[in-house]
Amino acid sequence: MGTETPKKGLLKELKDFFSSIKLSIVVLITLAVTSIFGTVIQQEKDPAVYVQTYGPTVARIIEVLNLSDMYHSWWFQLLLLLLLVNITVCSIRRLPQAIRLMRDRDPVFDGRPVAIQERWEHRVKGRSAAEAAEAVSQVLAERVGKVERKEVDGKIYLFASKQAWSRMGVYATHASLFLFAVGALVGAQWGFKGFVQIPEGTTVEQIQLRSGGLHDLGFAVRCDRFELEYYTDPEGRPTGRPKAYRSDLVVIEDGEETVQKTIVVNDPLIHQGIFFYQASYGQGGGRWAVLTVFGPRRNILVHRETVARGGRVELEEGERLLLRDLTGDFRRMGPAVEVALERPGQAPESIVVFQAAQGNMRRLGDYTVRLEEVDVVWYTGLQVAYDPGVPLIWAGSFLITLGCVVAFLASHRRVWARVQEDAKGTHVFLGGNASRNRMSFERRFGELTGRVSEVLGS
Repeated sequence: MGTETPKKGLLKELKDFFSSIKLSIVVLITLAVTSIFGTVIQQEKDPAVYVQTYGPTVARIIEVLNLSDMYHSWWFQLLLLLLLVNITVCSIRRLPQAIRLMRDRDPVFDGRPVAIQERWEHRVKGRSAAEAAEAVSQVLAERVGKVERKEVDGKIYLFASKQAWSRMGVYATHASLFLFAVGALVGAQWGFKGFVQIPEGTTVEQIQLRSGGLHDLGFAVRCDRFELEYYTDPEGRPTGRPKAYRSDLVVIEDGEETVQKTIVVNDPLIHQGIFFYQASYGQGGGRWAVLTVFGPRRNILVHRETVARGGRVELEEGERLLLRDLTGDFRRMGPAVEVALERPGQAPESIVVFQAAQGNMRRLGDYTVRLEEVDVVWYTGLQVAYDPGVPLIWAGSFLITLGCVVAFLASHRRVWARVQEDAKGTHVFLGGNASRNRMSFERRFGELTGRVSEVLGS
C-alpha cells in the first residue's frame, strides 16, 4: 500500500506561487513585451487616428485592450501589482536566511550544515596548537577580517568573514523593482498629462488632459512674451527654419507672482512637481503692421505708418491701400502682410510683402510697398505633466545600480579554521566559501593558505 503525498495547504500553495522565480520571469518578460506596444502604438490619440493607421479590425483590438493608453490599462496595472506581490513575498521568504548568514560568526563548524567550497590541511611539527592558532589568527585578521575564536574539546576554532553586507545586493535589486512598480502605479493613478496654449499676455488656470476633460492646476500661469528666432541665409533673410523659440512664463498664486522663468525646449518650468515643457507655438492673431509706401516717382507717400489689421491709408488720386491680413510666419518664411490696392471703379489688386533683415519691397500697381514691422500675438504651446511616482523611480534607479555594483564586485567570503594536536603533531584545517564569484574566491583562498603555510613553516 503506497504512501500518499501530503497535500499542501492553500496558504502554502499561494506562498509558493507568489515567491516563484518562474513567476518573476514571466511577469518581467510580459511587462517588457507589452511595453513594446506602448512604444510602437501612439498613446492617447483620437480613435480615428488608429482606424486610419491600422485599419478598423486592429483599431478595435487596440480599443478593447486599451493599448492606446496602455500604461493606465487595468491589465498593465494588474501586472505591476503582481510583480509587487512577487517581489515582496520572495524577499520576506528569503531575507531571514540572508540575515542569519550575515550574523553567523560561530567558529565551530563541526556538526553544522556549513557549505565549505575550498579546503586545505597542513601538519605542523614543533608548535603547539595555541601557537599555530595564533599564527593562523594573525593571517586571517590580515587577509580576511575580524577573527572569532572558540576552544571546544581541545580543538581551537577560528572564523573570519568579509563583505557580509554584500548579501543585501540582491535585495537592493528587489527593492528597486518594487519601487519601479510602485512608482508606475502611483504615476498612473495620481499623475496626469495634458497640454495648453497660452497667448501672449493671457493667463490660464486649467489644462486640457490627453485623456479628455479639463484639469485645474490650482494656480495660474501667464505667458508674458513668446519669441521665435529663425535661421537666416547669407543675405540675412529668414530661411523659414526655426532656430529657437522661448516663452517667458509667470506662475501666479493668490494674486502674487511667485515664479518667473524663460523656458526653451528641454528646459521646463517646474512648479509643485508639475512640468511645463516648451512643445509648440502658433499665432493668436495679428494687431498692426508698420508700412512705408513709395509713389510712382519714388517719392515717399507713407513713411513708417502704423496700420491696424483691416485699416487703410490714403494714397494718390483717391486710391487707398488696405491691410487685409498679417502674420508672423507666412509659409515659414517669416513675417508678412497681405495688402490690397483699392482704386475707384476697379477690382482690388493684392500682393504679399515679407519683412526681411534688410527690408523687402514689392510693386503694387504704380506703388512700392515696404514692410517695416509686424506686431503679432503668438501663443506658446506647452506640454504639461505631473508624475508623483518619479521620485520613486529615481530611488529605484539608484538602488538597482547599487545592487548591480554589489552583485558584480562584492561577495560574502567566510573562512573557518580548526587547530588541534594529535600524535603526529599539530593539525591545521582551513575551509571557506563565498556567496558568489567562486573562481575569484578560489584564487584568494589559495593566496590565504599560501600565506598560512609560509607563517607556520613545515
